[in-house]
Amino acid sequence: MIEDIVTETGKGVVRGVGYLIAEVFFWRLCYVLGWPVCKIMTLGRYPRRVVRERAIFRAENTHTGFTCAAIGLLIFVAAVLVLSGNWPSGLPDFMSA
Repeated sequence: MIEDIVTETGKGVVRGVGYLIAEVFFWRLCYVLGWPVCKIMTLGRYPRRVVRERAIFRAENTHTGFTCAAIGLLIFVAAVLVLSGNWPSGLPDFMSA
């Protein structure tokens, strides 16, 4: 009986941590980091502003924002590597200038 309660509580905690990592870190922080890079690289064409009520009917103009969030994640990882001093030696060194 106690084991079931502890197991279910543990599952809830893991789901909560997973939600925080996915929602807050990836979809909020990484998207904010990647959005301006996407705008600059595509000269303002991606991501497009989509009216949510009509997005279902215009699938070709919708975006999930995954590309912006993924680019933001790459920027975050690169920043952590540079600031921690663990940047791979085979890549250009940005901190030596």
